[in-house]
Amino acid sequence: MEKQVKAKSGRVSGDRLGALLDAAVDPVVLIDAAGRVTAFNRAAEAAFGYKAAEVLGQNVSMLMPAPHRERHDRYIERYLATRDPHIIGIGREVTALRKDGSTFPIELAVGEFRRGKEHGFAGFLRDLTAQKRQQAQILKTSDELRLIFDNTPTAITITDGEGHILKANLASESLLGYAPAELAGRLHADLVLEDDRAAVEEGFAGLRTQADEFEREVRYRTRGGRTLHTVLRAGIVRDDSGAPPMIICEIVDRSALFQATREVEELRDKLTHAGRIGILGEMVSSIAHEVNQPLTAIANYASAARRFVLGGAYDPQELAVLLDKIATQAERAGKVIRGVRSLTRKRDAVREPLDCTALIHEALRLVDFEFRIKGLRIVLRLSPKLPPVLGDGVQIQQVLLNLIRNAIEAMGEAASGDFVELKAAAREGWVEISVSDCGPGLNADAQARLFEPFFSTKAQGMGLGLSICKSIMAAHGGALEYRHNQRGGAEFLMRLPVASE
Repeated sequence: MEKQVKAKSGRVSGDRLGALLDAAVDPVVLIDAAGRVTAFNRAAEAAFGYKAAEVLGQNVSMLMPAPHRERHDRYIERYLATRDPHIIGIGREVTALRKDGSTFPIELAVGEFRRGKEHGFAGFLRDLTAQKRQQAQILKTSDELRLIFDNTPTAITITDGEGHILKANLASESLLGYAPAELAGRLHADLVLEDDRAAVEEGFAGLRTQADEFEREVRYRTRGGRTLHTVLRAGIVRDDSGAPPMIICEIVDRSALFQATREVEELRDKLTHAGRIGILGEMVSSIAHEVNQPLTAIANYASAARRFVLGGAYDPQELAVLLDKIATQAERAGKVIRGVRSLTRKRDAVREPLDCTALIHEALRLVDFEFRIKGLRIVLRLSPKLPPVLGDGVQIQQVLLNLIRNAIEAMGEAASGDFVELKAAAREGWVEISVSDCGPGLNADAQARLFEPFFSTKAQGMGLGLSICKSIMAAHGGALEYRHNQRGGAEFLMRLPVASE
């Protein structure tokens, strides 16, 4: 009766152990002291591809690839003899063998157990296949990112949150002249010119507090002393795990573009000056006549004064009148000459507050004679107290003179009236100056190409005047537009921003 109770108790205990083993998520294999499998749970069946019945009673080495299969029994014998835990009680990574002959990596931990006379070992396995695959993918991605970083043609640096360079790619070496190892540990801001350093430091400070990225135009000094004009773009990378933030900086060299822009500006200034000379070349006969008039008058008045003085009988009051007339005519000639000199002078462009009313009157003095010999008149409609504009007075007068002379020439072909209307008014932060004629206007094709370089409606025209005028207005932050007026003629509108206080 007592033996029956013990047997029943053993079965109950065995049933509970089997249920526990089958409930385990990871494979569990029990072996006896001779290495024979005594338990094989469901997770082990799924991992190895064997049913428990195929494995129970077999040597556990069947689950191992060579050369571990041949050595396994010796491992157990050595442990039992020496108690040296070569693997017992210690987890390690090994390779397991499936029923189909394929192998897979596992993490194996072996524990020893004793239950009465029963003595054996329990192997707890964890399949590392997915983990190894993930690690391989991470390694591959890491290698790809490293290759991309090192071989990206744009200079890139990675800094800590304070701006100390942690890593720099090969393009940084080519651009700045420093080897990546030489840049490591340096403050990124120390690489830029001193005048631009504050802007970079401000950008980095903003990244540490609230901003995610910033962009600045800054100048770098290379190891060889060359100045680079660049665009610096920086963004911060924050890790939710609590790791310190990193800042990725991209340095885009714009030196060639800067040089090209400067050359374009120089060319535009040369074209602008050439345009002024062209205008004066066409106006030269009129200007010569305009200057000749006061000079002739001065000679006549001076001759009369000389006769009065030599005659001995003269009235000082009458002589004073003659001298006043001489002075007036000299001032008139001087104004014309000064206007011509200012237009012909080649100088650096300036930006200063300008009185639009005075500019318009000065320009009209230079074309007054052309109006008279053509039998035309100028109709002025200027708003009182026009606000000042910021710009280069000579260049703005050049545009105005070109538009006025174009209006005069257009009316030589066909005209519905005998006047050119010039209006100026302030509207919503702009000063608008319009020149309107009574000519035939322009057809659709001419309007579409009006501001193209080398396009002209004149038989002898070079086609640069209006193109230069438009570039001048754009450089002033303004615009030059064409439209038809109510008389069917052409109207050109100059728009200039009002100078801020």
